[in-house]
Amino acid sequence: MAGRTATPRRMPPAPASPPVPPTRGPRRRRGAGGLLVLLLFLIPAAALFMPTALIVLVGMVPTLVALIVDRDPEKFAAITVGPINFCGVLPAALALWQGQHSVDRASAILSDPNTWLIMYGAAAAGWLIYFTVPPAVGAFIAHRNEVEIKRLTDHQERLVEEWGPEVAALAAGSNGAGAGEPSLDGAGALPAAGVGGAL
Repeated sequence: MAGRTATPRRMPPAPASPPVPPTRGPRRRRGAGGLLVLLLFLIPAAALFMPTALIVLVGMVPTLVALIVDRDPEKFAAITVGPINFCGVLPAALALWQGQHSVDRASAILSDPNTWLIMYGAAAAGWLIYFTVPPAVGAFIAHRNEVEIKRLTDHQERLVEEWGPEVAALAAGSNGAGAGEPSLDGAGALPAAGVGGAL
């Protein structure tokens, strides 16, 4: 009827959004579990072999310092210093094992200045390798690359002298041809100008 007002249609409810999975916290580093297991073995071993642990702990301080100050995730400083530092600690440990394995004997070994010289001298050698070998290797690689670039440049100049400058232009404009090599035309022959220059 004319006096009846139309009732608005109800819209269907919007579909519920899928539940958002809870965000996970930051993943633990893969080495955390292995480090925990290593500590579980090292702590009882250190308590059982206290004299040896004392010498190793004092002698490996440079490696611990390298592990702390190195910001590289790969810890190349500790990897370089650690084995050489351990080689310097090993004579003191052998001297302890050959005699009486006691804290007094370990203290006597550590009181010898030669022990400190060997342990920390080996660590200093590790630091020397860490600071000198990578720049030396980098300089060698850079020099080798310069020699290779000069060789290729000379080879390219000889090709230009033999076949003419058109070869260099064709080699630079073609995608399939290698650098410094003459390009072939559609018939599979060298450019005429280049051949004439060679003859």
